[in-house]
Order: sequence, then structure tokens, then C-alpha cells
Amino acid sequence: MLGPTIILFPFAAWRRIAAIYFPEAIAGLVVLFTFFPSRALQSMWPWYGQMLGRFVHALARLFVPRLAYVADPSPTLGGPYLDVTIVPDCSGINGLELFDYLFALAAFLDWNRLRKGRALLCYFAGLFSMLFGNAIRITSFVVLGNHGFAESISRFHISAGWIFFSIVFLVYLSMTYSWMVGGKDAAADQRTS
Repeated sequence: MLGPTIILFPFAAWRRIAAIYFPEAIAGLVVLFTFFPSRALQSMWPWYGQMLGRFVHALARLFVPRLAYVADPSPTLGGPYLDVTIVPDCSGINGLELFDYLFALAAFLDWNRLRKGRALLCYFAGLFSMLFGNAIRITSFVVLGNHGFAESISRFHISAGWIFFSIVFLVYLSMTYSWMVGGKDAAADQRTS
């Protein structure tokens, strides 16, 4: 569908279009690659699930010495008091979706003050932070579950996810927000107040 358009426009016209609409093109690519994160994680689950399971096992083993690892499609961490199976619902997709919504809201509210390049960098770093936070969340379940809190973990692990991801987002935003909106306008605001 885009083939005739690409062929019919001269190269100079494409350069002008790229120069004028570069920020919109970057925003479009971000939306394209992040609008359906659950499908992306679902297709990568066989590899990502193993990476997540091995990472959580390495962290949790520092606190639970006799922790076993079973490398199934949904990896299982077997401890003395609680076995934790990491299923695709534990992939952190809820955290990524929450991050997308809250980051988009923050970007929309501060669009005029936002340094677009810094915001894009913070966006991708934030996605990584949410995935790392998810690994820490699962590690805490394994460790606490094998140190006397197995019943509490099994009862509250689903609702605790939203609370945990919200806290991770707020901590991340508090660390990056001033840098994302920093620059001439932020310096002028600080001088006038």
C-alpha cells in the first residue's frame, strides 16, 4: 500500500517530510511497538520466561539456599515451604501496561514543557525498570514464602502486584521527572520562584 507513495515522491520530498514530522514518527513507532505489549511478551514467553526464572532463582537463592529450579515452559522455583511457578501472567505485563498509561498521562499533561528526546529515553528505561521491578517482586514472593509467609503470599500476590507496580512507577517518575522537563524553561521557573 505504501509502495506507490514511496516511489512517486521524490527523495527531497521524503527528506522534508522526515524533517517536519520526525517527532510524530518517533511517537508513532513507540505506540506501534508498545500498544500491544501483551502479544509481544506472549510470543517471547518461552525465552523471556526462562530468563526471568533464572534471574529470580539467582536472586532468591541468596536468601533461600535449597531453592530448586525446574525449567518448564512455565519455570518453577521449588523451595522448602513454597513452590512458585512463573506463568505468563507473572511476566510483568500488568506493570508495563500500567507504566504505559501513567507515563502517557504524565507526558500529555506536561507536553509543552517536556524534553522529547529525554522523555523517549526515560520511557524505554522505565519499561526496563518495570521488568526489573517485576523480577524483584517475584523474588520477594519466593523469599518471603519460604520464610514463613507462604499463606499470605498465596492469598495476596495478585492484588499486591498493582500496588507494587504503582510504587515502582512513582519512585521512577520522582527520579526522572525533573530531568525530563529540565532545560531552559525549568531553569527560568526556578529563578522566578
